[in-house]
Amino acid sequence: MSTMVVKQLESIGARVKISEPNSWQTNKDFTIGVSRDKEGEYFDIHARKAVELLILDTQKNDKHALLLAKIPGEKGKVTKERFLCGHDERHWFSATIPAVVTSVVQAKQSLKPTELVNLEVQHGIRTKDSHKRHKKLKSGVKVLRQGEFFFIPNPSFSVKANMTEILKNEPMRGGGSHFHHAQFLCRCGGHQVYVRGSAILSPDEYNKLGAKEKKHFRSMVADPIVHAKGKITHVEHATVFLGDVWHKVLVNTEPRVQSRGRGFSGSNVFLD
Repeated sequence: MSTMVVKQLESIGARVKISEPNSWQTNKDFTIGVSRDKEGEYFDIHARKAVELLILDTQKNDKHALLLAKIPGEKGKVTKERFLCGHDERHWFSATIPAVVTSVVQAKQSLKPTELVNLEVQHGIRTKDSHKRHKKLKSGVKVLRQGEFFFIPNPSFSVKANMTEILKNEPMRGGGSHFHHAQFLCRCGGHQVYVRGSAILSPDEYNKLGAKEKKHFRSMVADPIVHAKGKITHVEHATVFLGDVWHKVLVNTEPRVQSRGRGFSGSNVFLD
């Protein structure tokens, strides 16, 4: 079974390594990520022997595949997890799919935030353009994407009306290990959290830490309403130019499990 999965992922141009997880590294029966060796990037899959892996669909021209992992649990219960494995601009990636899907196209669609899906229905978009990084709706509205973030033009947005300030070179994080940076950004609402790597703490949890540990956390705002303009930069993606028009910023729906922090585990947290 593993041999077939490797061949199918190789058919989209990827390299793959599958091994059993080391107990000292993780207590999970299955993990997937992208690692790098002297030959470049590869899908790094750790799966125990009882885990069944299947490729449900491949799109070779687009360099994407949909992977299903059947993970046995207690009392014969089997958990099914789906992952979109593909190449985006410059790098390979894997994304957890939040819905029951059977094709790459369905997986991509499930990652779109509801607001964007509704906009595409309202304004219309050609099927062949629906999953382009930069797509133009029939109304002329151009939606841009960088990694897990989508940018929708909102010319009517007013900084003054929303009583907010313009932040410069502001970091944003949806789920990746590196921050995206917006040249100009405004945010409204949200709630304060403290972040260190994948750990997200509420103010109460943060206040229980010792002074030395607190130094490693940065104060951020979770799930605000965000608008940006100017340049959007990221070390792994091409720069996106939004110009002088404010764009509403949305993040994809990939589940993001945080290592600490009550109320955030398994949530889709947008950090700014």
